[in-house]
Amino acid sequence: MRLPFALFCATALLFSTTLILSGCAALLDRPEGVQPPSEQQLVDWAEHRNRIESLNDWQFEGRAAIRSGISGGSVRVDWTQVGDVTAVTLSGPFDSGTLALTGTTAHMLITDGRGNSRMTDTPIALLEEQTGWRVPLDRLPRWVRGLSSGDLAQLPPGDFQLDPQGRLAALNEQDWKIDYDHYQSVSGGYALPHFIELENDDIRIRMVVDRWILEAEGRE
Repeated sequence: MRLPFALFCATALLFSTTLILSGCAALLDRPEGVQPPSEQQLVDWAEHRNRIESLNDWQFEGRAAIRSGISGGSVRVDWTQVGDVTAVTLSGPFDSGTLALTGTTAHMLITDGRGNSRMTDTPIALLEEQTGWRVPLDRLPRWVRGLSSGDLAQLPPGDFQLDPQGRLAALNEQDWKIDYDHYQSVSGGYALPHFIELENDDIRIRMVVDRWILEAEGRE
């Protein structure tokens, strides 16, 4: 039996509308301009991640521009990592000139340029109290090396991007947005970030790593 022309048109319109809405929903699931990584990029990422994670001891010398709300400043950053133990010296616009942080994120000693020291089990909060800056000290040892804190496969679509070499180009994790603008070649065939930008609400951290020093170099 043939459908009346009006019913046929209505059915066709409903079918077309459903297709359009389905297509729009698919587009909304993926941020504009973000393409899913290719199989080769994921293979390259796994190899790159494993190599960088094998570095237990490393250092970098660099600079950071930090802005939180209406306050901000620039600091010199000297970071040494030995396993889980962090030693960071920040030289910048502080009353005492420098702040030195040594320990783990569970227990850290913070010393100013006058020699005043405080032991804390909440170093992120204490650093914010002294500087006005909320710095993700617990995540930075991985993020600064271009590594996610968790498995990329567990992140929602569009929360990370890989560059053509399978390295992180952008990452949304733990309410932070991290962008990697450039990688630099380091002795031993490693590729580590040169420019990094981190953003969370009203705080923005722009870092430039001038020099990476890896464990193999330190023993030479």
